[in-house]
Amino acid sequence: MDSEIFNLQRRTVAHMTSLSWKNVPHVSYVYEPDITDFYNDFLKLAEERKGLGYKITFNTMMLKVVAEGLLASPELNSYIEYHYKKTEGSTHILDEINISIPWLLSDGKMIPPAIPNVGKLSLNEIAEYMLNLSKRVEKTNMDEMLYRAAFADTVNELKKFHLTIIRRIIATQITRHRVKGLKGKEKEDYYKIPEKERLTEKDIMSGTVTVSNIGPLYKEQKGAFALLEIVPPQVFAVEIGSIQERPGVYIQKDGNKGIGIRKILPMCLVFDHRAVDFNSIIPFLKRLDEIFAKPSVICQW
Repeated sequence: MDSEIFNLQRRTVAHMTSLSWKNVPHVSYVYEPDITDFYNDFLKLAEERKGLGYKITFNTMMLKVVAEGLLASPELNSYIEYHYKKTEGSTHILDEINISIPWLLSDGKMIPPAIPNVGKLSLNEIAEYMLNLSKRVEKTNMDEMLYRAAFADTVNELKKFHLTIIRRIIATQITRHRVKGLKGKEKEDYYKIPEKERLTEKDIMSGTVTVSNIGPLYKEQKGAFALLEIVPPQVFAVEIGSIQERPGVYIQKDGNKGIGIRKILPMCLVFDHRAVDFNSIIPFLKRLDEIFAKPSVICQW
């Protein structure tokens, strides 16, 4: 039997997802909008904006769409603090919409860098940031960046007097697979790279909402996610599936209903039930419904 020891990236994912499922009461809603007209308008806009030095992808477009939904439902863009034994808690609605996006690396690993202040960015600015992000990823030592993130998280927990974190500190030091950062000249040379040219722990710790797009991984998929984990202290997560063609009822140009082949986009919306109820995502859904029904608005983005 073959076995493989968790690397630092796998250990980070395992820790965060375990923390999520242990503490967060997830509520999941499967949203399946008809995006036929929206998708056609997207293709036209992407063609019109060619030659700008960056590409308007469907993923870029959907990040802007989600940001529009969050502007309509600010409660979803928040952090939660909750003390189970005291049954006390609070939510902190955040001013900036920082969307974390799982980013697939060339070696098959994933990291979740955040795009800052998406709610105030134009479509072109999001696309430009994504291009710059890809360049920064290439210059980043992922193990060092994750090590610094784990260190920063540990310090934050200690500041909150969460003394159970001490067990994690001890465990990481007595194991055969100790977590180590760069040392000596290797560390010195790496930190000569300006922060604006590489990722830092801030890039993966500043997210306020996570948006995972699995569509490009396998475009021919026929199913959809029905549940995904929320990354604490975030209270909302979105999964975007692959566009699927299905028969559906739609409104024709003459105002009558018709039946035809439609493009459906499965999306999984998950919220932390400690922080919000279903009514909190209704403005989000209504805003997305508006955009998909009248997609000409994307030309203003």
